[in-house]
Amino acid sequence: MRHSGFAIVMTSLTTAAGMWSFSFSDVAPVANLGIFASASIVLGLLFVLVLLPAMLATLKLKHKPVASYNKTMDAFLHKIADFSLNNAKSIVIISGVMIIIATSFVVQMKFSHHPLLWFEADNPVRVNVETIDKELNGSMTLEIVVDTGRENGLYEPAMLQKIERTTDYLNTLKDGEIFVGKTITLVDVLKETNKVLNANNAAFYKIPVNKELIAQELFLFANSGSDDLGDFVDSGFSKARITVKVPFVDAIKYNQFLSEVKTHVAQEFGTNANVSFTGVGILLASIMEKSIHSSATSYVLAFGLIALMMILLIGNIKIGLISMIPNILPMLSIAAIMVGFGIPFDMFSMLVGAIALGLAVDDTVHFMHNFNRYRLEGKNVDEATRLTRLTLINTGRAIITTSIVLALGFLVLLSASMTNMFNFGVLTASAIFVALIADFLLVPAMMKILEKK
Repeated sequence: MRHSGFAIVMTSLTTAAGMWSFSFSDVAPVANLGIFASASIVLGLLFVLVLLPAMLATLKLKHKPVASYNKTMDAFLHKIADFSLNNAKSIVIISGVMIIIATSFVVQMKFSHHPLLWFEADNPVRVNVETIDKELNGSMTLEIVVDTGRENGLYEPAMLQKIERTTDYLNTLKDGEIFVGKTITLVDVLKETNKVLNANNAAFYKIPVNKELIAQELFLFANSGSDDLGDFVDSGFSKARITVKVPFVDAIKYNQFLSEVKTHVAQEFGTNANVSFTGVGILLASIMEKSIHSSATSYVLAFGLIALMMILLIGNIKIGLISMIPNILPMLSIAAIMVGFGIPFDMFSMLVGAIALGLAVDDTVHFMHNFNRYRLEGKNVDEATRLTRLTLINTGRAIITTSIVLALGFLVLLSASMTNMFNFGVLTASAIFVALIADFLLVPAMMKILEKK
């Protein structure tokens, strides 16, 4: 407890902080992940500090002689320490160049939210949706609700003509992959009814100009035995629904499309009606927009909380903040990997950064905790880093073991059939390995340059 208790507490709290930063998300599943994952980490910490020692105390453990250290592991860790300390300036410079290069990749990252592409190309779900998009001109719907604010407001010819002009405009829209395959409204029902009541004369496939005639024709249709009218209008004929069929494409591409549609519709109806938008397309676009904002908040919050904990751990503001640099490197490396391999920055990959930061900082905490302790005992930087059974030897084994265990836990997702889960596992494991290398090489090199003899 005296040797590692504080480090155990700090590593648990930094990981919990990384997860807890998601609890402020507007997307419920992400917020729940932040709440319950961080709570489970704190509970795990309590079990380790209270239950595990109690269980060990109740067991009749036989006395064992002092275990001999693995000479191969010791030699390996010594070589790493020597290499880091002897090449401190070169390592820091190379790391700085890597950070600059990775940052250049970050600005090239593209946001995306296309759940359909999470499935393999031959997956029945993906095949079926793509077939519907192709053959039926759209598998998703964009719903526009027009509220006149008054009973029987939809009997007004002028209001119906506004709806008709809106659908005529929508049916002409095509922006790359996004197009309007079909629109369905009350106006379609009314025009068809008007034509039927006039001997199926095509010239009468239009909106009647008389308000009373409109009311009578809709009344006749409603009493013809069909329930279809209820799909397009409320019982008081004050609200109308415009159903727009669109294809299943990347939610990010919907933002510009929806912005254009909303602007045109708002101009068309003005103050004559209150117009609102809903439907699956709106839902996907809204989820991605909120995920982007939530992720930015989560990253800032996680970095701030963890930086404060590092300052508390080390007891020095400057060294505490500088010790966060190796933990930025894994996040930037993830971005470079994503851009290099064309992995989209979607709802799942957004989670990796804050999670990776919370996990990667564990190695830094272990190292800095022991390094700081030995420095306070009067050891110089080289001694605190390299001498037998000091920082890198005692802590090195723990850092390697925890990193391997964490990485393997995420690499289980390599067996996932959905690409979003596969990418999530690969990216998080990659970040953990980069953090391990950074803590073995960059942290000692930085301390060598910054710390006084």
